[in-house]
Amino acid sequence: MDLRPLLYLAPILFLAWVLWRATRGVRMHREQQQGALAADAVARGWTFEQGTDGLFDLMRWSGTTEGVRWTAEYRRGRRRKSSGTSRAHRLRWWTEGVAGSVSPMLFMGVPRGQEAPAVQLAQGEGLLATMAQKAAGFALDQALDVHFGEALGRQVDARELRMVEGAVLPGFIAMAADSGQGRAWLDRFGHRAAFEAQLTDPASAFSDEQHRPWVLLLGPQLSLSQPVPVRSTGDLERLVRAGVALAQALR
Repeated sequence: MDLRPLLYLAPILFLAWVLWRATRGVRMHREQQQGALAADAVARGWTFEQGTDGLFDLMRWSGTTEGVRWTAEYRRGRRRKSSGTSRAHRLRWWTEGVAGSVSPMLFMGVPRGQEAPAVQLAQGEGLLATMAQKAAGFALDQALDVHFGEALGRQVDARELRMVEGAVLPGFIAMAADSGQGRAWLDRFGHRAAFEAQLTDPASAFSDEQHRPWVLLLGPQLSLSQPVPVRSTGDLERLVRAGVALAQALR
């Protein structure tokens, strides 16, 4: 019996076995992780759902924390063999019933110390500055869809957002459709302090210098978004803590 064909096939079969083992291990780890998230949610009195949406794995929680009823959603892009890009992660949290501003307000989380350059760029004058502002408006419109979802993003015209003049808020760039109303809202008692207090709380997502959440106020709805993976309930609780503290201050 000629064994040479088997010798040729042996490396291929071994590689196939290794790939099967690796895929099976990843699947089992993911199932264990999702099982732990579901168990943690039940222990806290939250609801937990999971599914898919196009190219994304989807997880959703809803619960009540310190009297604040909220919903959170985590989208994780599936890795494609043909794509060399890294896996996309997006964690969102939202609640209703806050004292929002009359016009939409956006707070873009940035590392502390990077607020001033963005203000200078947005307030520049001349043809090049105008072109840059139009390009920035388009990019911001796309970013709103990514951060908060297309349904919410369609309700905000990024081209109408303006820097809130005089609103020096560490770790955030404040923008509003009406700059004057935005400034008045931010200067109300407790509003600015609610943001600043979370910056120094290590248990809050606002203290994350590299991935500080974006915050959108649209009428009575408060939404937070952060581009981070959720590997455990603790990752979610950091954003919940930030959102609940902010919601309590804005009621």
